[in-house]
Order: sequence, then C-alpha cells, then structure tokens
Amino acid sequence: MIGRAAELARLRRTVDRDAGVPPNLVLHGDPGVGKTVLLDAGVEYARGRGVRVLGGTGYESEAQLAFAGLHQLFAPVLGHLDRVDPFHRQVLRRVLGFEPGPVPDRLAVSVASLAVLAEVAREGPVLIAVEDAHWVDHPTREVMMFLLLRLAPHDIRALFARRPLLSSERVTPGIAVLEVGPLPERDAGALLDELHPGLPSAARDRVLSAAAGNPLALAELPHAVGTDALDLLPAGASPRTRLESTYATRVVGLPTAVRTALLQTALDGDRLEDEAPLPTALTPLELVEVERSGLVTRDSTPSGLRFRHPLVRSAIVNTAAPDEVRAAHAELAELYRDVPERRVWHLAAASAGPDEEVAAEIERAALSASLRGGSGLAVSALQRAAAVSPTAPAAAGRLHRAAELAEESGQLELAQRLLDEARRHLDDPTRSAATRARIALLRDGDFSGARRLLGDAVDDRAVLIRLAVATYTGEALTGDLAGASPHTKLLHGVFTGTAGAEELREAIEALPADTAPGRVTELCRAAAWLDVLHEHREHVRGLVRREVGQGAVTHAATGYWFAAHDHLLAGEWERAEQEAGAGLDLCVRHDLALPAQDLRCLLGWLAAARGDTDSAREYSRVVEQWAEPRGSAAHLALSARNLTLAALGEGDHEAAHAHSSRDPGTPWTLLDAVEAAVRAGRREEARERVAAADLAGFADRTPRLRLHVFAARALVADADDDAVASLRAALALPRVERWPFEQARVRLALGELHRRRHRPGDARPELRRAAEVFRRVGATAWLRRAEQELRATGVAVAANPSTAELTAQQLEVAHLAASGLSNKEIGARLFLSPRTVSAHLYRIFPKLGITSRSALRDALAALDR
Repeated sequence: MIGRAAELARLRRTVDRDAGVPPNLVLHGDPGVGKTVLLDAGVEYARGRGVRVLGGTGYESEAQLAFAGLHQLFAPVLGHLDRVDPFHRQVLRRVLGFEPGPVPDRLAVSVASLAVLAEVAREGPVLIAVEDAHWVDHPTREVMMFLLLRLAPHDIRALFARRPLLSSERVTPGIAVLEVGPLPERDAGALLDELHPGLPSAARDRVLSAAAGNPLALAELPHAVGTDALDLLPAGASPRTRLESTYATRVVGLPTAVRTALLQTALDGDRLEDEAPLPTALTPLELVEVERSGLVTRDSTPSGLRFRHPLVRSAIVNTAAPDEVRAAHAELAELYRDVPERRVWHLAAASAGPDEEVAAEIERAALSASLRGGSGLAVSALQRAAAVSPTAPAAAGRLHRAAELAEESGQLELAQRLLDEARRHLDDPTRSAATRARIALLRDGDFSGARRLLGDAVDDRAVLIRLAVATYTGEALTGDLAGASPHTKLLHGVFTGTAGAEELREAIEALPADTAPGRVTELCRAAAWLDVLHEHREHVRGLVRREVGQGAVTHAATGYWFAAHDHLLAGEWERAEQEAGAGLDLCVRHDLALPAQDLRCLLGWLAAARGDTDSAREYSRVVEQWAEPRGSAAHLALSARNLTLAALGEGDHEAAHAHSSRDPGTPWTLLDAVEAAVRAGRREEARERVAAADLAGFADRTPRLRLHVFAARALVADADDDAVASLRAALALPRVERWPFEQARVRLALGELHRRRHRPGDARPELRRAAEVFRRVGATAWLRRAEQELRATGVAVAANPSTAELTAQQLEVAHLAASGLSNKEIGARLFLSPRTVSAHLYRIFPKLGITSRSALRDALAALDR
C-alpha cells in the first residue's frame, strides 16, 4: 500500500490495544480515498494476530430497518446468547426477531449486547469492523456508540469506516476519528505508475490532475482518457464526478436486459451484496459480463459479489431514464407486497403523477410507522404522499401531518419548511398554529411567542400548549374547555387541582398499545406532577425505547427526564444521572432548548443533593441565564431550590436562605426554604411559609408533599414534643420509603432534635439509619452532617474504606484527582466528560470515608498501607 504508512500504523496500534491509544477508530473521508482498503488491511492484520472479526456493512436499503446492523454483528455468534443471563438473552432475541414481544428499551439492548460481546471476548480478542457505518440503522448506531465507549475492560477493539464527517456533526468524547485524505503528489504518482505502467506522459499528467490524489480515481480514470467520460467534464469537476462519469460510460455499454436488472439491484440497495429476501435478477453469465466491465467485484459478502464502489450504484441510477427508474420501483413494490416497510418507499418512487389511492396507502403506512417509533421515518413518506395527492387540501393536510411528525422527531427546521409548503397549497394559518407554537417552545423556550402564534385557537392542541406554557411561567390557567376532549379536561384538572391520581391512573391504564407518543408524554407529565410517576415506569421506558432513534425524539427527551426524575426520587442516583445525561445529549443534538433546561435543572438537583456544590452552581448559572429573559418562573424556582439544597448541605445557612428567598412559594421548595429560614434565625418567616402552605392545601396534593409539609411543621413548632410528633407522623406516612433521601433528611432532623434534648439513646437509631441512606445514595455532604451528629451522641464513627468498593474506573479517577488534575484534565485523559468525572468523585468520597477532594491523597495512601 502506497502512501498510507501513518494510517496503517494507527490501525495496527488500535488493533494491538497499545497503551494510551483508544480501542476504537473511525476512518472518514471522501469516496474512493481508500477507507475500505485501509479497513480491510486492519481486518487482515487483526486476523493475522488471531483476532476474531465481527461486524458488517451498512446498506442504504437497511438504514430504516431497526437493528438490521445488530443482526449482522451477532449473526456469527448467536450461540453465545445462551451464555449470558436469561434477561439479556431474551432482550437480544426479541430485538433480533427470534422471539415475539415488545422491543426492549435501548439501554437494555446496549447492556445485553455488551454482555454477549464480553462472552465472545472471553474466548480471545475481538475486532468489530463496520464498513459504510453512515448507512447503519439509527438504533444500531446508538447501541454501537454505547459499546465503543465501554470496550476498555474487555479484549475488544473496533474499526469503522464512513463518509466524511460534516462540520455540524458532533464527535462524542472517547471516540477516535481519523480523516483519510488524498495521497500526496509523489505517492499519487507512484500509485499511478504501479497500476498503469507505461502511461504516456500527457495522459499521466492529465490523470494526476483530475484524480487529485484520490486512489480510486487513479485506478479508474486512465481507462477514460480520450473518452467523453473525461473529456466532456468541466476542468474543475471533483474526483467523485469524474469517477461516476467513468462508471456511467461502462453502464451504458451493457445490454438493455442487463442494465434493467442492474437498475433493480441498485435501487434495492443490497440484493447483489447481501442475503436479501429477493435474489439478484442477474444470471450467472450476465454477472460475469458485469464483473468484466469492472462494475462489480468478488469478495467475502454472502453472495460473493458487491458493487465495486457506491458510485457504481449512483451511476447505474443516474444513467437510467425516469420512466425506467419508475418501472423498476414498481416491480420492486410488487415483489415486496408482504414487506410493507420496503414496499411503501418503492411505491412512492414509482408514482409518476397524482394518485389518491397511492397517496392514501403511503399515508397509512407512514402513520402506522409513527406509532411504532418511526416518526422520523414517516416524515419523508408523508412528503411523498403529499407530492402525489391530486388536490391541494389533501396535499396540505399530509404536509401538516408531516410537519407535526418532523417536530416530534426533532427535525424542527424541516417542520417549519413543511408548514410553509403546506401554506402554499392551502393558506390556512390556523391549521399550523399549534405546530409552530410547539416549535417555538422546544427550540427557543419562547413562551410569549407561542401564545401569540396560538391566537384565539381553542382546539385541544392549543389548550394543551397553553397549559404547558402556564406550568413554566406560573400564569393563571384560563380558557374555555367546553369543547375540549376528556383527555384535555383531565390534564387541565390535574394541573389546576380538580383531578387526582385515581382519575389519571384510570386514563393511563386504558391506553391502547398503539397510543401516540405525545399523549403518553402528556399523561406521564401529569403523573410526575402528582408524584405517581413510579406507577407508570413501563410507559416511561416505552417512550425512550421506541422513540429515541428515528421516532418522536422530542417526546423521548422528555421520557429521559421522567426516567431520571423517577430514579432520583427512588435514590437510584447513578441511573438518574445516566438517564439525564443521555437526554441532555439528545437535546443538544436536536437543538431542543426547553427540555435541555429541564434536564439541567434535574442534574443540578442531583449535584446539590450529592454535595457537589460547584456543579450545582454551574447548572444554575446556565439555567438562570436562559430562563430570566424568557420569564420561566419554574426554571428559576428549581434553580433556587438547587442552590438552597447545596448550601444547606454545606452548612451555609445564610446563603441557603438568600437563595430560597428568590422563590415565591413553589410547593416543592417548601422544606428547603423552611429549613434555610429556621437555621438562619428567621423562624417567623419560616412560620409564614408553613402557614401559606397549609392555606394552599399543599399536604393534600400528593403524598410526597405531605411528607414535606409535616417535616416543615416540625421545624417551626414551638414545643419539642410537637416537633417530634410531626416528624414521626411524617415517617409513618404510607410508603415513605419510596423517597429515601427525603426520608433520611426527616430522620436526620428527628435525630438532631433528640440529641439537642439530651436523649442520645433515641437519637442514635435515627441518625444511623439516616447516615446509612446518605451513604448508599451518595449524599456526601448530608452524610457528613449525620456522622457529626452521631459523634455528638458519643458514637465513634470510623471510616473503614476499601478499594474493593471502588470500580476500576473510579479508582483511576481517584488517583488522577489526588494528583491534582482538574475534572476537565481527567476527562480528557480517560475520554469522559467533566460532568461524569464529577459524578464519579461524589460517589467515591463516601466509599473512602471522606467528604472533599483535598482528602483523597491521604485516603488513598492509607489504603495502600
């Protein structure tokens, strides 16, 4: 191989898992630049060193088939599914189509995939090699991203090849990328001389200039010298254009029957290269002729054949007449009559003009796909249905529905364009008002703009959008509900206090399996408002599982918030952080500003509860900078709550009171605000807050709020006996253990009260149980408070840390932090985000029996001794 020494060395270092080299590498570059050759060289090198190779190739025709790429990955090692635990085995068997049942959530699929690969790696080193990774279906790409970031503990490495990265594409930290560029001039000349010795000087110069260092162009363009394929192209034509023209010249020279068969093969994507449901229509003799022309090549694909390059496929399609392309699509649509996912695309492409029957069939298939988690995929189908609709109203209606699904799938700019296009068909601004308002909310958090866009609209969507706006801005809920649906009236009742958990429970239990994701999201938000979200976890998992890939991404982002909120309240803080982090990444990728701020508020809450004050402050800074100019009272109140909680954990009661004073009296901030006021010596102000909460009936809204109100009453009680009674009443509430952190705070308050009353025997059990919970969930600052109170009762609290309690990555983070590196520097070294490093540290502290970064060095030294 000429001119690729550096690239080959990098590939070999990745395969060898050299120290300091990430165990993954993504090759990207222009067509024909040599990515496939390099990938093949890496695979050959790996096999020569006894490495087992798994993987496959991304196909355009399978890009819309969920988990098609995962099927390729595991096809050679299906026997290893029996070696993992039954849950993981069932997850993968469902995903791969071997067992019936709902598709598991993406995290379960990812973890199960890693478990199987780990079993394979027990037998020896493994390489995952994927060509044309940009065509791998989205759900598989997400699973592979999860795998790529978790290869280090296993003897696994990965090599991917894909088209060039766009400037707008975000490279995930921990993923190594290598751009494969054109060959330098000297190497390009050497390769040309190797491939085409004796080429006349003029022709050689012409090819070198036209090829611009592209290896495939150097191999193919000499055949076109002196032909129209090269001579008629403009001087500035790219190597890609020149290559495609070269292939096109060969295609038009083939017999008509062969060209027709090739066209069907090219349009179907993989019938030549893979074991597709339908075999290639080419006869063996025709295949020999096509191979002789240099359009296909023999290799190790299931059929033994593949197109020489993706540009061959585009050359075949581009040299066919429009009628020929439509006829080929019509034939394929008929062949795929029993495979609706493929049939609908060929049917749409086969349409030459308006046809309501075809438009209606495409629309039905698109809407069906949207209910199965394919909102994003349904958009382009509805666009095609609109294009073949015979009337303007029909076309406009389908474009409006496409815009709604584009908004749901996070394609906000496309949604705007579709609405504009629909208006050109039928000028009816009221039809698009709700979708435009949702876009304004999701992308910009533009609450006033959303209200203006809705105008006087009173349909269900408009009412629900106004309801959402009001929950953020704190404005009064008004509007006529006379014509509203029962669903809308229920949601309005939940947020205004006239409907409760039982009515909501009945509505959720009555949902059919194919309920639209938007309705599920609305009901889950109401469940979170009433603190019964834990009863509906399956619906939350479904939102993330079905919608996160090519589905309703905007609802999936909210689904991540639901999951994180539920895990946080349940004391499962690592899971909460994982879900919130995944949701925030999704929001950033799709420019969803509003749900991103919701997730930052939650991450700030988690950081504050852990005692990670710096992170809590940073999240609050970002949230408040965004929320203040938009008038989002909810975000500002949550930010103040987070800062109050962080300050309480640190014992900075004046700061806690100052932060809580910014909140006018949001129900969920009551306990923090009252504790801050009492500890800052402002007991009368605290009493006023509790009295206002009693007047507003906070204790009757949800069980968790009742816990908060009882605890707040205890903090302002005049008599200690009344305070003890109120705290015990709080702890005696039904199923209070569902909220372990808040329960532990109440126990801490009760233990502190007993200790102040000189009743250490009563204080110790409460303080021990509080400390146990704080240690388990990772509430470092609160654990320190509980242990200080225990010492004051005469209990010796001795830390007995052990490295056995730390994971390998946590131990590595601890040593790097002890050496003085910042979170950002640690993250760069370990391919982690600073946020993840911070979370690791606040899980490490209680395990080592310390409360701050400055104590790490001594704690680790003590362990070594």
